[in-house]
Amino acid sequence: MKKTLMALAALGAVAGTAHADVTLYGILDLGVAELTHAGNFSSTFVTGAGPTGAGSYQKLGTTIGMMNGGEYQTRWGIKGTEDLGNGTQAFFRLESAISAANGMLSSSGLAGAGLPNKSGSMVVDTSLNGQLFGRAALIGLSNNDWGTVTLGRQNSLELDIITGISGGYDPVNAQMFSPINFSGFYGGGGATDSARVDNSIKYSKNFGEWGLNALYGVGGMAGNTSARSTGEASFGYEGKRFGFELATQEAQDSTNIFSDPSANTVGAQFLNLRSFTGTLRYQVIDPLKLTAGYQRIQWNTPGNPAADSTLTQVYGYTVNPLNAFTGEFIGEKTYNVYWAGGKWQVTQAFRFSMGYYDAQLQAGNYNSVNGFNGGATKVQPSGSDQYLSLLADYDLSKRTNLYAGLMFDKKSGGQIPGGPTGGQPTTYNTYGVGIVHRF
Repeated sequence: MKKTLMALAALGAVAGTAHADVTLYGILDLGVAELTHAGNFSSTFVTGAGPTGAGSYQKLGTTIGMMNGGEYQTRWGIKGTEDLGNGTQAFFRLESAISAANGMLSSSGLAGAGLPNKSGSMVVDTSLNGQLFGRAALIGLSNNDWGTVTLGRQNSLELDIITGISGGYDPVNAQMFSPINFSGFYGGGGATDSARVDNSIKYSKNFGEWGLNALYGVGGMAGNTSARSTGEASFGYEGKRFGFELATQEAQDSTNIFSDPSANTVGAQFLNLRSFTGTLRYQVIDPLKLTAGYQRIQWNTPGNPAADSTLTQVYGYTVNPLNAFTGEFIGEKTYNVYWAGGKWQVTQAFRFSMGYYDAQLQAGNYNSVNGFNGGATKVQPSGSDQYLSLLADYDLSKRTNLYAGLMFDKKSGGQIPGGPTGGQPTTYNTYGVGIVHRF
């Protein structure tokens, strides 16, 4: 007890001498969800369960469990600024994703979760893989005239558009009840691990209601400056009634990771990525906001397979070269993603959101092959993945709200997990209720 009191006193002394503009903040979001054609809830997975019907365990049955962040990712963070004078500030932000149900760091949960493991957990790739500050770790300088530069781990520009700018261009801005809001595929422009970009430099500048952003992720591979690098740019307008955002990304040797039965081990697929996102917002009347968006995603064979083959770890996981998915993607794969919906502030305390999403996969010639020696492409079918999402919020105060959501998902053709002949279900439903508290 004495040691505990001494530690608390020491922390209090440090806090007392800290700069006044350092802030501790966070969001706690917990609830209960029911999913059809699902596996077991995971104690470490980002949301507790995969919301988009992906993974290896869709057919186990209806599952009820505790979701970690049905509306907002549960998190805590530290941020601070220092005024350097002449309109210039230095600042930092460290933000960690946690599982409030058990106090663990949130992760994909993929390592060791594959067959023949008997956990049957619903785990899929995310941009959060157990990093201490997985959501953000950055330092920057801002100037009233010249703009803002940040360095570190930070959101992709497309993830910023979907979840952040002007309240987010996702009509149902809730990660368990929206396929594009989840920390993964669409926010990363088609590669889940790209939703948050490591080793990146970002520049932002506003010209009144207009904004310009650019981001470059440094690959850091010896003898090959383009391998594992990312280039992004965005441009937009945010007026009182109307707004739009445009963003594009080109990434070399991005990764998607897959489950593997060995502990702390994953399979990894390497690919080149091109994406474009365009969004619109219109405030019809003060209580009613409409949003819509389009995203085009294109996978291509990785540009630097020789460099990729030398990577033995991804996010601290060991890459198993014998995993059926470890190696280079071959060919060209294209998605066209559409969404539309709105948010209605019914009363000062109650609001309702609805969104429709359609992720269409084009037929094409492509293949995922083991190894880095090239391979033949195969004719692959087209498919569609359609979602209808509804969310209701009730504010108990400025910091606390209750919510209830549901999402209906219907897949067809090449968008069915395992393909149209794989025998998997084609419909997946998600229902849930929860509580959010901000501090």
